[in-house]
Amino acid sequence: MSRLGRPVYKVWGTTLRFGNVAEEKTERSWKYYKVDWVDDGAHERATQWMLSLRGDTYDESHEWHRGDHVRFFEPEEMISRINMLEDE
Repeated sequence: MSRLGRPVYKVWGTTLRFGNVAEEKTERSWKYYKVDWVDDGAHERATQWMLSLRGDTYDESHEWHRGDHVRFFEPEEMISRINMLEDE
């Protein structure tokens, strides 16, 4: 079952990264997903800063996230739950 286009989130430090699955693959029985992240400037800047400190170059293999490292969700359900916080 393809999960292309499905929304996901991932916790990065104290930030939630949100995006949609752009590609998927299977390696050694693990599903991996490449995600089109939205509004991800903080992560991109942190990555560039880390690379400059290390004197390293960007490794595109880090764009693939193992299936148990991202969470699939339904945006409407999440928004509804967040809105419940206002009612309390």
